[in-house]
Amino acid sequence: MLKTLEYSTTHFFEHILGVHMKPIKELKGEFYGSSICVVKKSGREYNFYLFFSTEFLHLVSTIFIGEDIQEDDRCDLSKECANQIVGYAKKLLNDAKGVDDEYSLGIPEYLGRVHNPNIILDQSLTYGFKDYRFRIGYCQ
Repeated sequence: MLKTLEYSTTHFFEHILGVHMKPIKELKGEFYGSSICVVKKSGREYNFYLFFSTEFLHLVSTIFIGEDIQEDDRCDLSKECANQIVGYAKKLLNDAKGVDDEYSLGIPEYLGRVHNPNIILDQSLTYGFKDYRFRIGYCQ
């Protein structure tokens, strides 16, 4: 699962945003959080958590709509990023199984502004570039 998530995240950063983020160890500061669930046909759930720095969301909004967005819109943008990244991972998982409905994607939820995210995750990836910071992980 982690390899698929890593590929999907890289796809989002490099192919969609055109940014090369590098793995980092720590995530400190204030972030916007979102979560989304992927459910396997067997009923097994993977709950994904994503944390975006303000600077990262500024970059994404500038690329997607050509300008920065207001505070209220960061909620929608953090959920849309969750859809893009985890939705692509779900597609990759289904492609690997050869079945379109082996995995299904839930509806993203906004977690609000989070200071020093410390949700305990089974596995996670943390990236940084300049002031852009991002963490994605999951628990079962």
